[in-house]
Amino acid sequence: MVTVPVVRLEAKLPYGHERREVEILPPASVSFDPGFAAFSTDQAAGSLRARVVVRGHRAGEFRIRPEAPEGFRAEPGEASVRIGRAGEEVRLDFALIPGAAPAGRYLLRASVFDESGTALPAMEIQRIAHRDLPLRYLVRPAGLRIAVISLSVPEGIRVGYVRGAGDEVPAAIEALGAALVFLDEASLLRGDLSRFDAIVTGTRAYAIRPDLIRANRRLLDYAAAGGHLVVLYNTQELVPDEHAPFPGVLPRRAEEVSEEDSQVTILAPGHPLLNWPNRIGPADFEGWVEQRGSKFWSGWDPAYTPLFETADADQAPQRGGALTAEVGTGRYTYFAYALHRQLPEAVPGAFRLLANLIAASRRPR
Repeated sequence: MVTVPVVRLEAKLPYGHERREVEILPPASVSFDPGFAAFSTDQAAGSLRARVVVRGHRAGEFRIRPEAPEGFRAEPGEASVRIGRAGEEVRLDFALIPGAAPAGRYLLRASVFDESGTALPAMEIQRIAHRDLPLRYLVRPAGLRIAVISLSVPEGIRVGYVRGAGDEVPAAIEALGAALVFLDEASLLRGDLSRFDAIVTGTRAYAIRPDLIRANRRLLDYAAAGGHLVVLYNTQELVPDEHAPFPGVLPRRAEEVSEEDSQVTILAPGHPLLNWPNRIGPADFEGWVEQRGSKFWSGWDPAYTPLFETADADQAPQRGGALTAEVGTGRYTYFAYALHRQLPEAVPGAFRLLANLIAASRRPR
C-alpha cells in the first residue's frame, strides 16, 4: 500500500499554479500581538494591554476567554467575535491587571469556544510560505509572556528606531512606556534627530539599510550633540573604522557566545550605563535563552569602555559584546548581547538593560 498526501492546485500569479497539500486546520486560531509584555513592580496601579488576534479558518462565532495567571485578572473576562469567511482576522483588547503578583515571569493563556460551547485548541498557527518550498505551518500553544520587574524608566522617553532584518525590540521599547518613531530614509537623511533621547539601529540594519550608511555621519553628529546612538548587533557590513566614532574591528567571522548560561562578569560596575535608572548586576543575566550574544568586536580604540565579559567553555574571554564611548556631549554604544532573543521571552534583565540604553541621555549630571 502506498500512502500519498491529498493535493490541490492553487493559483500563484504570475507563476501559474502550485500543487499544495490539503491542510486540515482548526476552526479558529489565536495569537497575542505582541507576544510579550512588561510591568514594573514600582507602579502602584495600572494595567497591561493584552491584544488577542483571532484568525478564522471557517466562518462562525467564537468566544475568547483570557486565562489570567495567579496574581492577575483580565477585563473583560470574555469576548465574542464573528468571522464572516475563512482567513478573516479580528483583534480584541483585554486589560491585564496585576494584583499581588510578585516580580517574576508569567504566562497568559486564552481559551477558545465555538458556537456550541465546545472548547477548541488555543493554538497559534504561523503560515510559512516561500516560493519553491512546500507550504508548512508552525503550530504552538498561544500565550502572552509577561515580565513583572523591578524597573525604573523616566517619563516621556522618545526613541527613534531604524528597522533591521526583523526583531521585536520596538515592541519592547513601547512596553517600557517610551514613544517610538520608526526612521525611514527621509527621516534619517533630513529629519530632526535632536528630538530623540536615543536612536537605536536594529539587528543587522547596516546590512539591509543603505540609507543608514548614507546617514551615518548625521547619526554620529546626533550623538556628539548629546544624544545616545545604540547600535545593536551587526554583521561585517558595519565597519567600525568607518561607521563608529572611534576605530574598532568587527571581523567577518566575529565571535559569539552561544551558551545561554555562560558566566557574565561586570567589568565597569560604576559606569553610568549600568547604574541609571536601574542598577545592572549579574542577576540581570539569569534566565537568558539561546545565547548571550553574537558578532562581538575583536578590537577597539581605548575611547571605548567594555561593559561585560563572558565566554563559552574553552573560548577566550569575550569583551567586545558591549562597548560604549563618550562622543562630544553624548554617547555611542555597540550592544551585541542578544536582547532581540530575550525580550520576546520576557527575560526581566533584558528589559532593565534596554531601559538603561534608551534613557542614558536623561541621566542627571
